[in-house]
Amino acid sequence: MTNSEEGPPALKLVSENAAQEIYALRARQRAKTHLANLAAAILRTVAGSNSAAPIMPSVIGLLEAQKQLVALSGSMLAFDDERQALGLTRVERRPGGSDIEYREFEYAAGIETIVVGALRLAAHHVLKEREHFGGKYSTRAIEEGIALVVRASERPQKRQRKKRILHNPPRL
Repeated sequence: MTNSEEGPPALKLVSENAAQEIYALRARQRAKTHLANLAAAILRTVAGSNSAAPIMPSVIGLLEAQKQLVALSGSMLAFDDERQALGLTRVERRPGGSDIEYREFEYAAGIETIVVGALRLAAHHVLKEREHFGGKYSTRAIEEGIALVVRASERPQKRQRKKRILHNPPRL
């Protein structure tokens, strides 16, 4: 009997390392999650939050995840993976949206701008160093973000109907 007589051919494993690649991808994702959790714990601690998670267990969790990633893939998280794990979600405007959608976008963009400016200032304060140019760019970003949030939060002004003026009123 030939293969064509037996029916469909048996499935073949294309990559013998498929399981290894899956484990490495999961380890990379786990390391990114631990990195993000560590960053959040540090930010909450810097902000003085009473509900901040302890930092050292997060550090140990990240180190263990990195060790596992190295064992599976041969390298730690790449810089791009770190940036992706720690990066803020970027707000994008959908074209042709309604006024409400635009206001929601404007609000989210304002919050994002405030956070970026505040993080820049916070980094200088944590390092106890003077901000470049006296922090004017970070301060300006925060002020611009506040202006966006305020503008997005204001109620839209209702359009006033123009009264129609009749030049020659009808006679009764």
